[in-house]
Amino acid sequence: MEDKLIYFELCGALSDIFVDNEVDFKYISSIAKNFPVATVEEVLFEWVAPVCYTNLLTPAPSVWSGFDKKNLWLDICEYRNKKGFVENHKRKLLVFVLKIVYKKEWMILKNEML
Repeated sequence: MEDKLIYFELCGALSDIFVDNEVDFKYISSIAKNFPVATVEEVLFEWVAPVCYTNLLTPAPSVWSGFDKKNLWLDICEYRNKKGFVENHKRKLLVFVLKIVYKKEWMILKNEML
């Protein structure tokens, strides 16, 4: 994933999964179809989910109409730029948990893409 800016729209679309509203998988899929399935899975679980998942953990989520794409991108870049042994292991553990928690959403999106 050399030029990360080409993933800006994909990240914005994938973030809709973490909005407190009905998820439009057809819309997300229309953007995600431009990328290999493995890349979409990686961006979802390693870039977007770690930044957005907490929105759905609160009783009254602050984001219910959609994440601001520019702020989302900045948050993702900040998250991805954290370095260090402990940070890397925390990230891997979080991705492992998120893949379990959001397996249903991933399967729906994956099936919509194919």
